[in-house]
Amino acid sequence: MARNTTNWMKLWGIVAIFLTGIALAEPSISPSYVTGKAKKLYSVIFGIVVEANGSVRSVRVARVTDPISGGVTPVDASVPPVYVDAAKKYILDKGYSPKLDNGKPVEFYTYFFYDPANPQVWITEIK
Repeated sequence: MARNTTNWMKLWGIVAIFLTGIALAEPSISPSYVTGKAKKLYSVIFGIVVEANGSVRSVRVARVTDPISGGVTPVDASVPPVYVDAAKKYILDKGYSPKLDNGKPVEFYTYFFYDPANPQVWITEIK
């Protein structure tokens, strides 16, 4: 009986380590983020085009800015693909309404915050 229990404990330990690795590898969404955690945050502005039928035609990084400056002047900061991919997935899942001009879809913009020290966390608002 003791040997069987030990095997189950080993199995659950391996499963726990595996699930922890998956959780750490996936980007996570942080709806609110305490700014004291980050030394530097950036705003990543995405340009989005949604077709009249609601399907997303394109998502692109339009620019990266420094939100502390209060402006939209681009800064030289690279955003890793894992962050961009997570934002694209959120945009696709959210189901934005199309913005149309004379019946044709036009690009509109939204932004999310990015912490270079914690690139796997995708931030929708800061406190």
